[in-house]
Amino acid sequence: MNKKKNTIMLPALIGAVLVAVILIVGTIIMGRAANEDTKKAVNSVSLLYLDELAGRREEVVANTLSNNIEKMYVAIGLMDEEDLSDMKHLQAYQARMKKLYDLEKFAFVDSNGLIYTSLGTQTDIDEYQFDYNRLVEPEISIKNIDSDEKKVIIAVPVDDIPFNGETLVVCFMEINMDSMLEGVSLKSDNNSTTFVNIYTRDGVALTNMILGGLASEDNLLQAMGNADYKSEYSYDKFLEDFKNGNKGVVSFTYNGTEETLSYVPIDGTDWMLTYLIRESVITDEISSVSKSIITRSLIQSILTALVLFAMFALIIMQTRKNAALAIEKETSEAESKIKHEELEHRLELQEQLLEQEKRRAQQDSMITALATDYRSVYYVNLDSDECICYRSEVTPE
Repeated sequence: MNKKKNTIMLPALIGAVLVAVILIVGTIIMGRAANEDTKKAVNSVSLLYLDELAGRREEVVANTLSNNIEKMYVAIGLMDEEDLSDMKHLQAYQARMKKLYDLEKFAFVDSNGLIYTSLGTQTDIDEYQFDYNRLVEPEISIKNIDSDEKKVIIAVPVDDIPFNGETLVVCFMEINMDSMLEGVSLKSDNNSTTFVNIYTRDGVALTNMILGGLASEDNLLQAMGNADYKSEYSYDKFLEDFKNGNKGVVSFTYNGTEETLSYVPIDGTDWMLTYLIRESVITDEISSVSKSIITRSLIQSILTALVLFAMFALIIMQTRKNAALAIEKETSEAESKIKHEELEHRLELQEQLLEQEKRRAQQDSMITALATDYRSVYYVNLDSDECICYRSEVTPE
């Protein structure tokens, strides 16, 4: 019986353990697979939308610059002969244009390189990147590019305008960089997962922030040279695209952070607009959700395993109880059978004794009846049913 119970309990216990292991291990494996799929999905979505997002933001920047160029032509068109009559009237006109368009500076340059502003003249033409003697179309450049006080310079050629015996050849406006970038909303989102920036093709950031503030280098190209690229991307390809003003996208890991960068040239400039998605932040947030799901699934699996163990325990207990009842029943039946056999044996013995007594009574009766016949002598065998009679002719006295 013990052997039979063991053959039932052992498979049940092994089955419960296997089910519990399958539930827990399966949950962990599925959770990890889901996490990897999430990372791939995030990267796919990033590549799918980055190009469009960067393109739209580039249009905003290009339109803003184009509008400023149009404003300059409008301002020049508003200038009349009185504004050119003397320095005082010219400066008054320039002050009105500064206030109208919220500019840092609205100036003219003559053929000798002398700058005319609303505050007077300047001789620092070398600080500006445009060539005033060869400018034939609007040109956008950066002043103080190596400092934190960068200025956007939009210069346009003008028809030779005589003034005070000189000829004005260029008109330019100077805009504070922060003001211009604020106007085109080059700000990161509240979750610090996406960053928009503008760089020169040499990798200088116009916002003084490299890779969303994560990089320690002062130049994008230097920072990207220290990144680890995914298999289908390379630093050489990125560098070639960036310097040649070609649009593209690249995925990489910088200081342990996974990122995807889309870059597109800004029309009319030598700038590159970049749209950065910090995939690690997104995947971490999604992973935290996945971990919560995995944790809940593990708890559910453990609870399921405990319920299974409880069920198997109840089954085993019931099996033991049934086995005990079966043993008790078998024992009771065996005892009843033994008692019944003993009773039958006793009844058989009693019948034999009664039979013997009956025979003896019959023999005694026969002896008594025949003893009165004096002519016969009887020999009775008490151990059998025989009764032998010998006749005798003796006459009684």
